[in-house]
Amino acid sequence: MNDLLPLFGEEEALEPIVLNEPKITSSQRDALRKLFRELEVTTAREQFAVVEEVTGQRISSVAELLASSAQILIYQLPARIQSRGRVVTGNDWADREEDTWIDKL
Repeated sequence: MNDLLPLFGEEEALEPIVLNEPKITSSQRDALRKLFRELEVTTAREQFAVVEEVTGQRISSVAELLASSAQILIYQLPARIQSRGRVVTGNDWADREEDTWIDKL
């Protein structure tokens, strides 16, 4: 192969790009504590797994959480809380939340 595409070559390792994004704020931290409590996700390991699942950001401490990722969690977790008790069968008709015109007959 030629030298135009050294992406997977051994020539030189590129340094990772470090973004200077703001970290989680205290108000975001308070909101997330409340949401995780409502979701009944209490251990740090469980919370970190949810953070990675929802935002794609892997963290090993809360201080690493970016403010943008925290905001995503604040918007997404209420839907998880609301759907926590629902049984999902995979059948769209059976899993519908509202009555249809047929149900109202």
